[in-house]
Amino acid sequence: MSASISLDEKLQGALWALNTVGHKGSDWASPQDMRDTILALDQLPPLPEIAHRLLALRGDPRCDAQTLANVIDLDPNLSAQVVRWASSPYYGFRAKTVTVRDAISIVLGFDAVFNLAFGLCALSPMQIPVEGPLGKRFFWFQTLAGTNLIQKLAMLLDSAERPPLPQLNLIYLLHNTGHMLLAHLFQPQFSYLVRLLMANPGNDLLTVERFVLGTDHATLGAWLMQGWQMPKSLQEVCLHHHNPCYRGPEERLVWLVCLTDRLLGRLGIGDATRSEEDEASLYASLRIDPAKAEQTLLQFAEKKDELEQSVGTLLNR
Repeated sequence: MSASISLDEKLQGALWALNTVGHKGSDWASPQDMRDTILALDQLPPLPEIAHRLLALRGDPRCDAQTLANVIDLDPNLSAQVVRWASSPYYGFRAKTVTVRDAISIVLGFDAVFNLAFGLCALSPMQIPVEGPLGKRFFWFQTLAGTNLIQKLAMLLDSAERPPLPQLNLIYLLHNTGHMLLAHLFQPQFSYLVRLLMANPGNDLLTVERFVLGTDHATLGAWLMQGWQMPKSLQEVCLHHHNPCYRGPEERLVWLVCLTDRLLGRLGIGDATRSEEDEASLYASLRIDPAKAEQTLLQFAEKKDELEQSVGTLLNR
């Protein structure tokens, strides 16, 4: 008899667990209601002014470290977060980092600080729990681990097929924002989903989300990026980042993000920890040597604990 568990059996288990987590409230929104809410700009968490200023800098060829630092310093909380991240144990920089300019010029570099600052700023209006499954710590641990790992995986690609690393980092930073949006705008659904995930620790996340919500965090994130009028490439990655079979104009970005999530999941990081699919098809599609990718993952895993500690530093906890 096979030891594997079928999808039907997993769904039956999820149904059984509903008795554990309680019932849906009267304010439960349908998937169409959720989409309408997300795309209604008067209800959507707007991009903060600092985020708009950062986006304007991205296309300015005259922008330098001091210009970027000046914009970030307009928001004292954002400035403090960038400095704390540059001073974290993960980077091992012995001298004390006291300014955003130091973080840019000495420790992290322009693109890393730009992407971190934009991600922190864009998501700052969203009110979500810090701890627990799908909380803020969960999100930033996966996000910052993934921006590091995805760069290393990209370097295993043929140079002619390698996406620009700054673009790749920004896409990874924002690809999982569906969870944060769910927590911010649809708190009853988010709480119910978290309880059900805790009651079904072995079930695939997307399966549980679709069972509970009629949609999933990938779709929610794509709707948010559409509402924010972000690039089509980012909308596509948000929507398809769990789909290794995706074919389309952004397929290499989608595959890279999917592979990064899968590999992080093997380390117990992020939202692909419950995935039972291997990475063989992704390695083949990307033409990445599996042995080199596995070695890259092993090297990354050696600094996992330092990274987790540094995420606490970033969140000031």
